Amino acid sequence: MDSRLTTAEVPVRFLGAVFLTGRIPWRVAPHDPRVSYALHVPHSKYSIKFTGDATAEQKASISDADRLPLVVWVHGTGRDITPIATDLAAFAKENGCAVLTPFFPANMDGPSDLDAYKLLRSRTLQSDKVLLAILDEVAAYWPGISTSRFYLGGFSGGGQFAQRFLYVHPERLAAVGVGAPGRPTFLDETQTWPVGIQDVEEIFGKTVDKTAISKVAIQLAIGSEDSVVHGGPEFWVWLREMKAKKMKEAKEKEPLKDAGEKGKKKEVAALPTTFGSRLESIQELHRQWQADGIQSTLTIVDGFSHEGKGVRPHVMEFLKSRMEADGVIKKE
Repeated sequence: MDSRLTTAEVPVRFLGAVFLTGRIPWRVAPHDPRVSYALHVPHSKYSIKFTGDATAEQKASISDADRLPLVVWVHGTGRDITPIATDLAAFAKENGCAVLTPFFPANMDGPSDLDAYKLLRSRTLQSDKVLLAILDEVAAYWPGISTSRFYLGGFSGGGQFAQRFLYVHPERLAAVGVGAPGRPTFLDETQTWPVGIQDVEEIFGKTVDKTAISKVAIQLAIGSEDSVVHGGPEFWVWLREMKAKKMKEAKEKEPLKDAGEKGKKKEVAALPTTFGSRLESIQELHRQWQADGIQSTLTIVDGFSHEGKGVRPHVMEFLKSRMEADGVIKKE
């Protein structure tokens, strides 16, 4: 039996005392306990209609317009989670919205794994399902937050997550800001996931709906100087060789079992061990989307390289503009 309090049971004057408004402590994700999430819910903007003080008449008059909009921000490879306590918290207060940040630890798929969450589906992680389960939990415990459609943003590895989530779950997004993804997925039906979309139905049980994607407000954002190859070209040569060596050693120690078993779940390939200019790849993504009838705003932030502090404010400003256009911001 679940004994956790929901905001519907707590008088509004006690919401902060039980940590259900303001900065919510990190919580274990319901779908995968290796993942956690933090939430900031501005106390003064949370409607009394969703608290223990609500009258029957107030509860009967609830509409989606009463709920706070939700912004989800996904961290990059470096797992910097400080923004939820700093600029993202300030953003929530200033704009009358809730902000959620999931935390996907490194090494989830084994030693040296940094990328599992970016793929949405990996050997041991289904990061898109993890986020959807988190949203279901938020809807249950904070009924005053709108979770059916939300505003998604991310930088670097988080930008990759945001872009791939857009491909697979466009119906859940009101807007998405994709910040500087190093290795994006193109709408290429000749390449397998995560490079292209050839096998998306096999992996996710659904096809990529370009019409649905085109209905989402999209921003691509990157620094004007983000053209340096991460680690340098020699690093990627070394990385390919090292990964090939490790894979060979692993197969020799533990051969694949039931390799021919019918119905075996398809294993998603790792991110490619090649890396070019992020600036060039995001510009190419922008061009290809246009050719597919998918419009996006390309924001190039002057003077910044691969720096979240330079790009994130522009992504958040874009998401704010979309909330304003949708009329969902809760200002005094």
